[in-house]
Amino acid sequence: KWHFMASGGVVSTLGGVHTVGELLRQWRHHRRLSQLDLALAADVSARHVSLVETGKSNPSADMDE
Repeated sequence: KWHFMASGGVVSTLGGVHTVGELLRQWRHHRRLSQLDLALAADVSARHVSLVETGKSNPSADMDE
């Protein structure tokens, strides 16, 4: 079960505090998706996925849907 409290790219879950990028990477790895696979499914660039995972960019509105 998840409980989210987002603030500036940091998410508090029942398991601790993680960045959005850390959670995205964990989710992607759990599903055995490459950054390219996720990018194609989310209609964003693989570079954008990489930047989000490393905390250098915030998720786009397209990725939130």
